[in-house]
Amino acid sequence: MRSPQRTRLALLFGGVSEEHIVSLQSAAAVLRALNQERWDVCLVGISPEGRFLNEEDSAALLEGRSCKGPGGLPFLPEGTECVFPVLHGPGGEDGTLQGWLELCDIPFVGSGTLGSALAMDKSVAKRVMRDAGIEVVSWTEIRHRDYLADKEIVLSHLVDDRGLPCFVKPACQGSSVGITRVETEEELRASLDHAFSFGEWVLVEPALNAKELEIAVLGGPEPFATAPGEVQPEEWYDFSSKYENGTTELVVPAEDLQPQMIEGMQEIALRAFDVLRLSGMARVDFFIGKKTGRLVVNEVNTIPGFTSISMYPKLMEHSGIGFSELCDRLIEEALSRKDSPEESLPSHLQAEYGTA
Repeated sequence: MRSPQRTRLALLFGGVSEEHIVSLQSAAAVLRALNQERWDVCLVGISPEGRFLNEEDSAALLEGRSCKGPGGLPFLPEGTECVFPVLHGPGGEDGTLQGWLELCDIPFVGSGTLGSALAMDKSVAKRVMRDAGIEVVSWTEIRHRDYLADKEIVLSHLVDDRGLPCFVKPACQGSSVGITRVETEEELRASLDHAFSFGEWVLVEPALNAKELEIAVLGGPEPFATAPGEVQPEEWYDFSSKYENGTTELVVPAEDLQPQMIEGMQEIALRAFDVLRLSGMARVDFFIGKKTGRLVVNEVNTIPGFTSISMYPKLMEHSGIGFSELCDRLIEEALSRKDSPEESLPSHLQAEYGTA
């Protein structure tokens, strides 16, 4: 049994990715929602340079004030019993932070090292899901060195494979960072150069005439998938339309979907959650062809946004799980995984290495 006293919870936010500001917005919303009677919250901000900040400077970072110090190496406050990472993109959502926390033997909200890394790499995630029988958006992947070796051949093949218009995106970014909608071959060249500035691998996907739908998944012994919501941007769902200009409408729940379609999407979302080895939470994004009705998975996000305009908490709220309860359940799930026999060493190793 756990102590009836408050559990000491470290809230991690900020980070080195292009989604730093989104992380601050999400963390502020989570902090407001956390039940202070249950959780003894300590703030751990991470600067854009990757330095971990003390609690005073972490509060300043969260509130948009200047920090007094540059920060230091990774640490957790003394007595930390659980970590709630609210970090989006590389350095926080890609398995690197999760690996460190696993080495520290500290329970944390969300997926572990493997699941986080799998889902973060869009191309690898597509391969895993496709091999499990889940239909995904078709794609062509390009490695930077191959592109540099013969740009003209690569460009020609991409136009033949994907057609125009198409989307160019970095393999390991979130929140539409680095993504460009391409209309011409000249734009394709510039978009590839831009996408490669974020990493070694880039994906090119067709521009589908489709509705964009999203489902929120909450992990646990029996993972739960919400009904889908629909994203309705003015043009396409880029970073600006997600977080800056307010031009995107989120329809919760999505309209004009037959019950059989909703159930099928929920089954696929839970299947993707399982085959990607995810825990805690995820948002699974779909496309449904407007003319064909064909359903495909676009991508899976392991630390979805928690801002006031984010789909994940909105979908959960529509399913009867308010923001504060959602945070409680995510933390409880993290703590229960730590206590679960599935998380302990195999019996034949316990005698040699002991148990936590």
